[in-house]
Amino acid sequence: MSRVLLVNLASLPMDGNQPIFPLGVRCVQDALDRAGHVTRLVDFVEEPKGLVDLEWLGHEWDVIGFTIRNIDPIDITCSTHVDEYIAFAERVRTELDRRGFHPVLVGGGPGFSLFGSTLVGKLGLDVGVIGPGEQAMLDIATDPRSFKDRGGVIQGRRHCGFLTDTLRHPSSLMTAYTNAHRAMIGVETRRKTCYQTCAYCPYAYIDGDNAGDLKPVDVLADEIRGIHREGFRRIFFTDGIFNSELRYAKKVVELVRELALDGLTWSAYFTPKPFDEDFGEMLQGSGVEAVVVSPDSLDDTVMRNLGKSFDSRHMVRFLERSRKNALPVKVNVVFGGPGETRESVRNSARFINENLNDDELVMHVGYRVLPATALARQLGMDDDLLLYPTFYPFDLDVFNWVIQDLDSRFMTPQLMMNLMAGRASARKMARVEAMGVIAPAQGTTYLPLASRGSGNGCNR
Repeated sequence: MSRVLLVNLASLPMDGNQPIFPLGVRCVQDALDRAGHVTRLVDFVEEPKGLVDLEWLGHEWDVIGFTIRNIDPIDITCSTHVDEYIAFAERVRTELDRRGFHPVLVGGGPGFSLFGSTLVGKLGLDVGVIGPGEQAMLDIATDPRSFKDRGGVIQGRRHCGFLTDTLRHPSSLMTAYTNAHRAMIGVETRRKTCYQTCAYCPYAYIDGDNAGDLKPVDVLADEIRGIHREGFRRIFFTDGIFNSELRYAKKVVELVRELALDGLTWSAYFTPKPFDEDFGEMLQGSGVEAVVVSPDSLDDTVMRNLGKSFDSRHMVRFLERSRKNALPVKVNVVFGGPGETRESVRNSARFINENLNDDELVMHVGYRVLPATALARQLGMDDDLLLYPTFYPFDLDVFNWVIQDLDSRFMTPQLMMNLMAGRASARKMARVEAMGVIAPAQGTTYLPLASRGSGNGCNR
């Protein structure tokens, strides 16, 4: 039996940080508890004073695990959380040295997994875990000293408890998140690597090899009932793509309908294909809050460059079926991808203007390059150089083209602020020749939005 402390770094107060319920680390804690280890989870939404007094370090822990969900803020252009993580880890190590404690320090979580080998050194950890953490942390807790000063990372692997164990969260932690935020909580229904090959997406790398486990609906039902009893009314199914396996997705939707829990709504990431007539009808009246799809571009050439398994025709069919069933839709579009040109921006804008309602567009400019993705391979950059925000090279005129081509009804204050912030950040970067497989038009100037640890992540 080991004493294991888990620290949710995603709950640190940082610019642009939006703490969400720590589902992943709770899965790890639940597995450790069931195996008989003594655990504690430190979350600064639940325990804000712990950020100052570090009283949770006053015990002789065998293992301390740090979980990192996001490397960058979601909504702030050209910024990073990395420096905050490094500074906090240094505070912890200093306090441990002062007390004479020498636990095994472990890193994990989806954000950590992207840069595991680099972050082990930068955070001063003994070892890191890439991908699902339950089984790896059980191995570490069984023999902590064998992992001391090990360095490097180990690959997470399948945890059979996912199929049998109902995940029930502590009431105090759930109360903290229902009180502190518009209450939404993640629910995991499957563990299977996404079949899509989007050029910017690292999900397959994070997930690693797995058995494609689908959580039994009776276990899922127990978890959802428990969440509802604790006061949550909004859930997000955390699958990479909710309807990637349509038959199972239909079972989950039918379960939600049968549970008929008062006030419960849900959302997820969807794909326009497969999305048949029956599925659209099932979604109607299920409490779905948003059917979120990410074509990212609505120009067929750029969609192919991005590795999408569908094209604009599938988007038209998806929207028709959504309209027929009065489904709330959100469409994510990111301008500035591989092969983006004046004409491709015009094509995407035309599709948006003709097919989307005012409140259905979610728009950004620029693709953050992450390790183990096609974009990273095109640029040929080492993983450690991508730790701070680096964006795929794009033409600065994209900002002007978007404003020129999109209907004014989409030009909300929030969208205009995002565009201005993106343009301001872009202008701080040094202009370079375009890199990558797809050549720019002659005379076009491209740039990478890149930074190398300059405090807030931006070159000044």
